[in-house]
Amino acid sequence: MLKKILGSILGCALLSYGGTVLAFTLITLPQQELVSPSNTVTDSTTLQTQVQPIATTIRSQLLGHLRPNAGRTRAQLGSGLMLASNARGDTASDVGILAAAPGDGAGGGSGTGGGNSESAWISAATSSLENTFSRTAFYGATHNLLAGFDLTRSDKYVLGLSVGHEASNYTTRFNAGDQRVRGYGVNPYFAYLLSNTWSWDVILGYGRFDTRQTRTIAVTALPAFTSAVESDFSSRRSFGATNLTNVSTLGNLKVTGSLGYLQSRRRSDAYTESNGSAVDSAKQTSKQWNLLGEAAYGSGSTEGFFGAAYEHNRTEKLVFTSGEQPANDPSSVMLTAGVRYFGRGMSANFVFNRRVGLEQVSEYGFAMMLRFDL
Repeated sequence: MLKKILGSILGCALLSYGGTVLAFTLITLPQQELVSPSNTVTDSTTLQTQVQPIATTIRSQLLGHLRPNAGRTRAQLGSGLMLASNARGDTASDVGILAAAPGDGAGGGSGTGGGNSESAWISAATSSLENTFSRTAFYGATHNLLAGFDLTRSDKYVLGLSVGHEASNYTTRFNAGDQRVRGYGVNPYFAYLLSNTWSWDVILGYGRFDTRQTRTIAVTALPAFTSAVESDFSSRRSFGATNLTNVSTLGNLKVTGSLGYLQSRRRSDAYTESNGSAVDSAKQTSKQWNLLGEAAYGSGSTEGFFGAAYEHNRTEKLVFTSGEQPANDPSSVMLTAGVRYFGRGMSANFVFNRRVGLEQVSEYGFAMMLRFDL
């Protein structure tokens, strides 16, 4: 039965991917970069960067519920792109259930029935992004603060909800300006244990944001001078992610792999700049397939880990009407490394990450999470 389920999921994935590679969307920009408002360039790059920390943070919380069989007591906190899962077992299939607070036996739980439990968590993450191509150059960072609560039931599934605040600040060199984004989001999530080693999760998100930005233009009237053009607008962003995960353990070594899909969408309202220029409403969509893997090793209450995630994106491509063009790389690899701590009733996760494989874009970040079993 499990093989049929996995076969169907992978079959649908390949069919969907095969359809999307036949077409892509172009965003055509004028030859003179200074006439472009900041978001017309940054949106195509920042959409995935802003969504991914949220999805991976929640994914780490879901993986944190995986427990070993045979009544082992130490919980393990996963890490999304930095995957790890169950506590140390002795065999590759010694990973059974999704419940029980630390100190409980397998299936014992701390709620109203066997295998029931509750947990609360808080996470902070920062992601630095830089585009080095002169015609689209910008740099800055996105900061996320998330808090969540979830319920584990029947040793099989987890239901949860998180809320978060997001702040992004970018200096847009291509138009001598800047961009500031502030907003809030809500994110429901679900995970189900398919077998001793396989699990499946779904993560959704919706948020509303306000953007303020400036750019600099040259005024040719004598005497010539430059002038700052200001604008502000609202936007709505949504995303959905799903992952199929396998966990194997061998003594103190754990290997986790996952096949995932993440789709994001942003809708921006029309606005008028301070110089009277009208900008139409816009929509950006990003689709990503990812293959994640991690090896973790440790003893006692701490563990070190190293992970890598191959990502293939289908996003809007920036194209200028003439001249040198941006690389628009579709694929990259996110490398992660960090340490985890497992205490009684509390887990902690600290991770550094860096993206490689993009010709004109660099990205790195840091995230931490604290989880408390109630």
